[in-house]
Amino acid sequence: MGTFWITNQAPTKNCTHAYLSPFPQSRDNYNSTSYHSAVVYRGFWNVFMLLGVVTAVAAGFLIICAAPFTNHRLYKAGGGLFITSGILFALVVVMHVIWVQSVSDIKGYVDTRKKDCSYFTVNVRYGWSFMLAPVGLFFALFAGMLFLLVGHTIQIHTK
Repeated sequence: MGTFWITNQAPTKNCTHAYLSPFPQSRDNYNSTSYHSAVVYRGFWNVFMLLGVVTAVAAGFLIICAAPFTNHRLYKAGGGLFITSGILFALVVVMHVIWVQSVSDIKGYVDTRKKDCSYFTVNVRYGWSFMLAPVGLFFALFAGMLFLLVGHTIQIHTK
């Protein structure tokens, strides 16, 4: 029983990260930001995401400030910011799809790993948050158009 629990152990595993980077890497000194193109791509992705969140929050504040239906400019500004945030979030989603489907060398990764393990498979799956992102994009764009219409209607009725 002692030999089974103590001395009959499997060899230690060499775990590597599951992040697929399309840029060449050395196994000993791998840093995901060591390639300039990766830094630029991630930089744009992060900037678009941050700007999308900031514009959505600013649009919400402008709409809250315009709540008494008195200032049509605030509704139009809020609607424009919602449309801008929807466009920025669409860019983020498209950049993610491009990264996963086009830029990442999944075929090369599988071929490299099949040398060690012939039964190796890779499954690329998008999560629930990615599946719901187009719904959020639709509602951001819809809210933007709706608030632009509300601002236009208020402007027409106050003249």
